[in-house]
Amino acid sequence: MNLITLSIPLFFLLMGVEWLCGRLQGRRVFRGPDVFANLSLGSAQTVFTTVAVGLLAGAYLAVYQHRLLDISASSALAWFVLMLGVDFAYYWFHRASHRMNLAWAAHAPHHQSEDYNLAVALRQGPFQPLVSRFFYLPLAWIGFPPAMFATAAALNTLYQFWVHTELIGRLGPLEWVLVTPSHHRVHHACNGRYLDKNHGGILILWDRLFGTFEREEERTTYGTVKPVRTFNPLVAALEPFGELVARARKAPRALDKLKVWFMPPEWTPPGVEAPAAESVAGRPRFEVSTSRKVAIYVGVVGVLTLAVTVLFLVRSRSLSQPERLAFAAWFLASLGGLGGVLEGKRWGPVVEAVRLAAAPLVVAVL
Repeated sequence: MNLITLSIPLFFLLMGVEWLCGRLQGRRVFRGPDVFANLSLGSAQTVFTTVAVGLLAGAYLAVYQHRLLDISASSALAWFVLMLGVDFAYYWFHRASHRMNLAWAAHAPHHQSEDYNLAVALRQGPFQPLVSRFFYLPLAWIGFPPAMFATAAALNTLYQFWVHTELIGRLGPLEWVLVTPSHHRVHHACNGRYLDKNHGGILILWDRLFGTFEREEERTTYGTVKPVRTFNPLVAALEPFGELVARARKAPRALDKLKVWFMPPEWTPPGVEAPAAESVAGRPRFEVSTSRKVAIYVGVVGVLTLAVTVLFLVRSRSLSQPERLAFAAWFLASLGGLGGVLEGKRWGPVVEAVRLAAAPLVVAVL
């Protein structure tokens, strides 16, 4: 079982500690709809990774078959070098994800929340692994075994969880070497001077070396430059790709329709009017008005859906690929239906009724 799945109880324990600390300080750390979207998107990436495990692991394994070295997992030096290599590769993947539209569309869901807390750490782009995996393939070519790499990558991801909080200030000398909450708050801000800064996973040294470091000095505004006005996780995951499709359609030249996908987010095709710049400073956060009954329903059913999803992750190795795909379809309906109910969409209860009717079959398969 992978380390991320095993760490789920710890994630919720630390979120509880953060909520309690915030409460003692008179701060509202979490907003229910945002937490729902965050956890749903994190679950979506995990489900997608499980369904696409053959493709993702197969790419690494295919390169590993042509490795330069036979590296032993019993070597402490090998683990040290691998952890450095994973963090270095993560830095370049993360930096590229902010500078190329296709990669940004996959990564953008992680940045859409206008809050900053430990729940945001779990908010991930479902399709991001398809992009990130390419940056790690040199490690396979060098000769780091797949299981060894998977463990190192999971440790790198787990480290990044704790830096998603506003309740921890600067940490003195550690700020020079490690990524800290202060550094990562800068990364999640959409203030002009903070954009595309502090991409490191564990080490901030890469940002200092390659000119992408920025110190936290002014008040941060979180979210994306163009905010996503929804708490529906399915819409949030797909909207960045929809925007690229719309932008490509507007481009008059065929070459520019293709370039849209690989240029930086701020690039506008010739002949297309550039969007007006919007001020992000002090903009109000997106809210949704919902009744207490709806909030309770989404909260309770969302938690139950998450529990079923954890069961799926635990049992996934014993399931066939058609069974995994069937669960993924049910899970997507869960995200869309719950999101629709939360935002008062007429079709929300219909989707919910269908997917709840199918829930006993899903649980029976698991």
